[in-house]
Amino acid sequence: MSNIMDGVVLLVVGMVTLFAAMALLIVAMGVLERVFRTRPPVPDKEEPGEAETVSKLAIDTEEEEIVASIAVALVKARSLDITRSGLGTTLEAGRGLWWAMRHIQEKGRRLR
Repeated sequence: MSNIMDGVVLLVVGMVTLFAAMALLIVAMGVLERVFRTRPPVPDKEEPGEAETVSKLAIDTEEEEIVASIAVALVKARSLDITRSGLGTTLEAGRGLWWAMRHIQEKGRRLR
């Protein structure tokens, strides 16, 4: 029973030490933040000039449309190349020569 009590005491002492150290770090961070706090910038007393308003509709989107159309054309061309390349035909064909050679070697090892 003393082993269990020793374990419980060690657990409690460890947890108290851990939380005390964490509380000390939090207090130190708060003190350092107050000591080194930066002041907000002082706004200028002059009146700002009237800002020019720009409508979002007036933005020239011709370049963006060109880029988008080129991207769509490239994606379409790539998809056609992949379907013409026959990429998946070897997967549909079944087991190839490498599998057959490995299978023959394993059968030879079993017979020995």
